[in-house]
Amino acid sequence: MTFWLARWQGFADAQRDAGQNSTLPVVALITPKEKFVVGRKFDDIFADPSLKGYCIIGDRGLFEDLRGRKDNDISNPKQPRVWRLLLERGGWIYLFPALPPNAKPNELPLVLAIQEADKGHIIIRSPEVTKTTSP
Repeated sequence: MTFWLARWQGFADAQRDAGQNSTLPVVALITPKEKFVVGRKFDDIFADPSLKGYCIIGDRGLFEDLRGRKDNDISNPKQPRVWRLLLERGGWIYLFPALPPNAKPNELPLVLAIQEADKGHIIIRSPEVTKTTSP
């Protein structure tokens, strides 16, 4: 019985943390561009990083869905995009976009695994999203 209670509680916690009422921190990750193909440039937020020198295996659609949606967007309360820190272990950082309030119960967020760079990176953690959107 304890196993089933723990299993049910684990699912309930995972659903909560994937949504808008998450207890996981909101995150901003700043990393060297040589090691990271996804993200926005600080000096030109409308330009995507170059893909020169990178290869892909697997579902290209997953990558294309991510391009252009890498930063938080709280302008539409029904479909906000907020990145949260799932885990930081063994030289890897795991991030995911929180699900919108109208997400279906069986909807799951994608998880982005990022290898920590040897040049260093910055992670900014916050319990909640900033109230204003950046230009």
